[in-house]
This record gives sequence, C-alpha cells and structure tokens, in this order.
Amino acid sequence: MSKRDKSPSSELVAAAESLESQLLRFESLADQLRKAPLNSEKSLERASKLLRDVAEQDQVLNASVSALVAAVTAARDRQQIQAEAVNARAQELQQRAETFKALLERYGALGQSAAELNQRMQEFAAQRAKAQTPEQNTELISTLDTLNQRMVEVADEAQSVTGLAEEQDFTDVGRQSDSLRQQLLSARNKLNLLRKGLASS
Repeated sequence: MSKRDKSPSSELVAAAESLESQLLRFESLADQLRKAPLNSEKSLERASKLLRDVAEQDQVLNASVSALVAAVTAARDRQQIQAEAVNARAQELQQRAETFKALLERYGALGQSAAELNQRMQEFAAQRAKAQTPEQNTELISTLDTLNQRMVEVADEAQSVTGLAEEQDFTDVGRQSDSLRQQLLSARNKLNLLRKGLASS
C-alpha cells in the first residue's frame, strides 16, 4: 500500500511507531557515547564517530516528532469534522423530534374529536329511536346538520395533518390521519342519506 493509500489512522500509528524506533536508537547511541572510553586515539575517534551519529539521530528524531505532531493534528482535525457533523445531526434530530411531537399532538386532538363525534352519534341514535312526531324529526335534522358541520371541520383538520405529515416525510402519521379522514367522510355520507330520509318523511 502506497503512502497515498494509507488511511489516516495507519499514518498516525506509523508515525508513533517510527518515533518510538528512532527514540530507542537515539537512547542507544547516547548510552554508547556516555560509556565510551576516552583513553586512546582509537577510542577518541570512535567516540567522535558516536557523537556525530548521535547528532544525526537527533535530527532524525526531531523529524519523527514533527511527523507525529502532524499526524496528531490531522487526527484532531478529523475528530473536529466528525464532531461538527454529529452536532449538526443532533440538531436535526431535535428539530425532527419536535416536528413529530407537534404532529402527534394534532393527530391526538383529531382522535379526541373523532371520539366526541362518535359519542354524539350514539346520542343521536338514541334520540332517533325515540322520535315519533314531525317536530322530533325536525330536531333530528338540526342535530344531523350540526354533526355534519363538525365532521367537515374534523375532516379538514385531518387533511391538513395528512398534508403536513407527508411534507415532513412522516408517512405513518400521514396514513393514519388520512384513514381517519376517510372514515369521517364515509360517516358523513351516511348522515346525508339519513337526513334525506328524515326530510322526506
């Protein structure tokens, strides 16, 4: 694998291993220089050679330190980029959670409205069972008209929630609110047929 192909993590490891290797060599040469005898021409020449080797190794060691610092800096930059991406995603998550919560609240209100309509329908059925006079039928028609209007309002709200859910890509909520809307429209159609029957009686 070429140097260009190396991953940033492998470059960091390689720089650290290189520094460790160069440091060990520097320590070995320095130790040899400290222990070298200085009591003959030959030993003085050997010590001078060791001194040059230590100086050269010191330069190599400094280069290895610089390489490691550069690798650490690159790693820190990578971490910073990822941290910024994570932070941006966290903000997006918070915004999406708030949007979803608002949608659920509106859908929950729809469910409550539908439950209230169902209760009123049951009350209407009981009222209809007792109706025997034209006047009572007129009251039934008035009740139906009120129910009809309320169904239209709730169905419109369901359509609004469906559109917003689809726009925000929360398809589950969109499907649920649209299903509720369809149920309301179906019930409204039945009410209209019932009203026609009452009006003609």
